[in-house]
Parts: sequence; structure tokens; C-alpha cells
Amino acid sequence: MKTALECLPCYLRQALQVAGISTDDVALQLQTMRKVAELTIAMDMERTPPENSVAVYRAIAEITGCADPYLALKQASNEQAIALLPQCRDIMTTSDNSLATALRFAIGGNIIDYGATYSFDVEQAMVRCLRVEYAVDNSADFLERLETMTEGDRILYLADNSGEIVYDLLVVKELADRGFLVTVAVKSGAIINDALFADAVACGMDQYATILENGTSCPGTPLESCSDELARTFQRADLIISKGQGNFETLSEVDAEIFFLLTVKCSVVGAHLAKISKTAKTELPGNGELVFYHYNGNSDGKTH
Repeated sequence: MKTALECLPCYLRQALQVAGISTDDVALQLQTMRKVAELTIAMDMERTPPENSVAVYRAIAEITGCADPYLALKQASNEQAIALLPQCRDIMTTSDNSLATALRFAIGGNIIDYGATYSFDVEQAMVRCLRVEYAVDNSADFLERLETMTEGDRILYLADNSGEIVYDLLVVKELADRGFLVTVAVKSGAIINDALFADAVACGMDQYATILENGTSCPGTPLESCSDELARTFQRADLIISKGQGNFETLSEVDAEIFFLLTVKCSVVGAHLAKISKTAKTELPGNGELVFYHYNGNSDGKTH
């Protein structure tokens, strides 16, 4: 997915938000805004929005001296999600399909995104995700695919944000309990509120999966910039699950079969997804739609 014109003011919005969190010094905040404005002028619009955001967040960190401005919020998100886990597990136990329910919780948890929005109600989102229909629904494809797989098959799960990764744990445990070998990829360095190795360990993900850092500090998975280990794991996976907008933005045009699970929080992402999934634009305005999209590596949007 290429960077759109609408992304440019969004970078400035994020810069203002992060500068305000990082420092009380108005002069540094102004310096930050001017620097990011300069970056938007020279941006390569052919690159994906997450790739372009790397330079933005690097500049903010260098100017403000704050390398991980969302650290406290990430920890709070993890703690809140962990506190809700027993409730989620109780609902899964009484549901007709515990994995399908876990997947809904994981997609609903994708609302925890400080890059796309700063205001959200996680508890409300977790209730809502059980009730609303998917705007794009290829969940049956996913469940059918699992039935064709055998014990020991390899699944790559591309994690997105802190807090959200706790709900991912519900899915990963279900997959591990079925005998699949799951690898969960996280970011190697702090970027927005994306999950790091410590976040995965904090929720106990390492009990059910191998945790792999992807080699970047990009809020997505730009394969050309990722580590060789991530690239090999991606190529060898029998099934790939991609969580969140950033991973979708960086992988929506690669030559691979991927199941994209996300909450759409941006009209640009919604329009791109509508195009490749052959969905009406009106169904994906970017106002929190839940998506379970089976992508087969072709831009025509056909699925297997």
C-alpha cells in the first residue's frame, strides 16, 4: 500500500501528539513539528505509510530525547488486557467455537493503536467484537485451512500492538494446543505502541510460541528491511496470520498468502482494502470495521 496524500497531515498529527507526550518544552515541540513537516515534503510516496513513519518517529526521538514515549501506556494496556483475560476465557469456554471467539477478541483488540487514534474504549470494543459482523469475512476459509493442516505445521503470527498482544495470546494458545508450531513476530525496537519482546513475555506468549524479533523498528513488516531470520520464517510458514493496520499496509501487495486480521481505523486503509478485497467502499469507511481477509498474493483480491 502506497503512502497517500491524506497520510501527510496524519504524520503531523502524530508528531504533535508524540511531542506533547515526550516533552513539556514548547520549543522542542515546535522544533519537532518543523522537522516532521520537512520530512513530509521529501517523502517517497511510493513507500508504505509505516515505512515512511520510521523517519518521523526517529526525528521525534532525537529532538525530544525520548526513545519510547508510549512505554507507560504500553504497560498499562498490557495490564488492562491481562485483567480481562479470565472474562474472555470464560466466554470462549461457553462459545460454540473457542478459536473463532478468540479470533474475534484478537481483532477487537486491534483498536489499541496510538498511531491511528488516541481515544478508544477497550472494554467496549471487546464487547462489540462479539456482536458485529465482519466487514470482510473470510473466517470460514481460515477455519477450513486449519482442518487441512497437520500437527507440527508452522504458523507465523505477526503481532501488532501492546495490549492487543494479550488477546493474540488466546489465539496462539488455541493453535499451539492443536499441535501447530507457532512463531510470533514482534518489533525489534520501540515504535509507537507496537509490541516488543518484553510485551510478549509479559503476557506469557513464550509458553506457547517462539518469539521472534523482526529486525526493524517499523510499525509494520516491510520484508526487505526485516532480518534474514524473519524472512526465512515467513517463506517457510505453512500459514501466515497478520495482525493490525501497519502489517496490512506493508504486506498487502506481497507475493504470499496471508490472513489479515484487523480493525480498520483509517479511511485510506479502508479504501485500499475495499479495492483489493472487492468490497464496497461504503462497507469500509475506516470507522472501526472488523476485518478477516484472506489474501492470496495477487492484487486482484481473489482468494483460494
